[in-house]
Amino acid sequence: MIRTNPDVELAFRLTNEAFQRLGNHPRPEKRKESWRLFQIVFLISQIPGIAALADQSSPDIAEREMVDIIYFPTGGGKTEAYLGTIVFHCFFDRLRGKTAGVTAWTRFPLRLLTLQQTQRMADVIGVADLVRREQPDLRLSGRDVDNFAVGYFVGAEATPNELVSPAYRYANPKDSVAWSQANDGNARQRWKRVISCPSCRTSTVQVDFDSNATRIIHRCTQPSCSFPNGEIPIYVIDNEIYRYLPCVVVGTIDKLASLGNQRKLSQVFGQVDGRCTLHGYYKGKCCQKDCSGGQLLRPGRPRGLSGPTLFVQDELHLLKEGLGTFDGHYETFTQQLQQEFDPSSPALKVIASSATIEAFERQVEHLYGRRNQARIFPGLGPNLQESFYAQTRDYPSRLFVGILPHNKTIFNTILELIEFYHRETHHLKSLPAGQPNPYGGILSPGSPEWHRLMDFYITSLTYFLANRELDSIRVDLDGDVNPNLQPDLELEISQLTGGTSTDEVTRILEKLEQAAISNSTADTVLATSMISHGVDVDRFNGMIFYGMPRQNAEYIQASSRVGRSHVGIVFNCLHPARERDQSHYTYFVKFHEFLGQLVEPVAINRWAKFSVNRTLPGLFMGVLLQLIANRSGANNPNSYYMLDFVKQEITRGNLDINQFIPILERAYLVQAVGSVSEQAFQDQIRLQVQQFLDQIISAGSGEKFISGVLIPQPMTSLRDVDEPISIELDSNGTQWAARS
Repeated sequence: MIRTNPDVELAFRLTNEAFQRLGNHPRPEKRKESWRLFQIVFLISQIPGIAALADQSSPDIAEREMVDIIYFPTGGGKTEAYLGTIVFHCFFDRLRGKTAGVTAWTRFPLRLLTLQQTQRMADVIGVADLVRREQPDLRLSGRDVDNFAVGYFVGAEATPNELVSPAYRYANPKDSVAWSQANDGNARQRWKRVISCPSCRTSTVQVDFDSNATRIIHRCTQPSCSFPNGEIPIYVIDNEIYRYLPCVVVGTIDKLASLGNQRKLSQVFGQVDGRCTLHGYYKGKCCQKDCSGGQLLRPGRPRGLSGPTLFVQDELHLLKEGLGTFDGHYETFTQQLQQEFDPSSPALKVIASSATIEAFERQVEHLYGRRNQARIFPGLGPNLQESFYAQTRDYPSRLFVGILPHNKTIFNTILELIEFYHRETHHLKSLPAGQPNPYGGILSPGSPEWHRLMDFYITSLTYFLANRELDSIRVDLDGDVNPNLQPDLELEISQLTGGTSTDEVTRILEKLEQAAISNSTADTVLATSMISHGVDVDRFNGMIFYGMPRQNAEYIQASSRVGRSHVGIVFNCLHPARERDQSHYTYFVKFHEFLGQLVEPVAINRWAKFSVNRTLPGLFMGVLLQLIANRSGANNPNSYYMLDFVKQEITRGNLDINQFIPILERAYLVQAVGSVSEQAFQDQIRLQVQQFLDQIISAGSGEKFISGVLIPQPMTSLRDVDEPISIELDSNGTQWAARS
């Protein structure tokens, strides 16, 4: 196909050119001169399904129904495999006539994953856009063709959902705070999501604010930067993503819940009426609340505009239990939404990746409703140690040391390990010139090469199963270990847990990426399971486990944080009082030999009895906001947020249960009932939708918005498991009391 289809050949060539430029890094250890074999083969395997978008009569269109899972060890290059596919898809979309709109939506289960992967995505898409601009083909570089860009789609905890001028008559205090931060040159730097310029490869990025267009801009300050005006193609405000439709959206899986809360999300799926000359695309009215008026609106859809045709799910194995069930309902709703918007659109292609997965066919069926349509790549090899695409090296990437304390607690053992590790690495780094190499290696102590090598080992990472243990160790590191190490050395202690703010995570990771550290200080990072995925820090090469993680997949992922650029060492300090930990110590070598075969299947069930009760309110609102409101022809589609307006539509007979049920049944995959569970879901959908309509009709005047009267309320995150309640201490401070 590359040889016979000129557009495929051009897109493939430009993709390779972009990655060749990307691999030419100024730091030798980060250079990549070629694809790994499985990466280029995976990219080529995806081309027929992508090319079929230009000719839907092609038999290759069936490829789009398959869910392809990149299954490769951690650190092996899975991200680059799907990044190559995304870049090819972006180029081919332009060549087939799609001048604007989202091509790929990449979702991550954890915000830390999103934070680190955003830089990688911005690097490759930024370089690809520079390649695109240089092409003489007007389908790529014409004036009516949007540039390639990345949208950072995470939520208000990381960056504001929107920026609104305080002069706007309906502005609230939160709007005023965000606007004030945007106008403060120092305060807005906390929204920086790209540290290094994709073109210059230097940490010369600052965050600017264009108050006229209401835009947060990442700008490279290098005068020679290749980007026009140094503007890096990334949008980090939700509202900017709706307004400018970057070709790649990167976000957390939880943003799917926005389908039931944000009508403007339909624009990501190609529902656009035209463009505001100041603020970008719009549907019905300008997306920017404080826009001066309709005279700036220019009706007309961009040529070839459509919704995303590729979904990428990283770390598939994390979509399990409640999160996996809720995500499965929203995934199939999203697929149905795409069909409702454009009945002729082909199936959404789904690519996933994981280094630890078992029983993937069942997981794919429960997530995406695609039975017998899942496959892993590359397949398993003929024996345990090799496959066609990989083989085990003669030298290790990481060493594992099992420790079972005797006559002392695991707590004290961990403290001694951390102190010993840093005392020894500091001693090695401080060896004077002329001293013999204590390990007989080729590097000489005191030389610049010796110091550069030791820089990669003076940071330690300790993994905890619980925050309680982490907090206790933190106290004793400050109170006991640091005084013992002084005056020669002082540990700078950082924490990476679920409670660490996005700003603090960014600061810690940026600090760890610095090229040099003072001889008198060293870093130790205390972390929970948050660290297990997507954290690629070259300086993590010494790791300590406070007990054995509960699942083998978690152990594989967490231990893979070390040894990614240099040989790493993992101290697994096992709990002497736990029978499972004792067993791991007894069979330590054999356990690690068969570690990949001991991964547990993912626990997921989209038909869980009460799951529909939690997801249906959001999907009910999704039908109302994304479909009914956009099809209504109303002068102000936002009226469908308002209780009084919708109540009026119901009483007039313009809105009834039959506008919801068929769509929701297809979204929940119960339109052709085939089991008791499906029948129960169908009955529950009909009952609950009628209850929602009754709740709207009977609601009093005290509530303004529909979502406020629905019981239960629509999910704002896929991790909303229980009804939230507020709690406070009573006046005595001795009892907990529920606040009504």
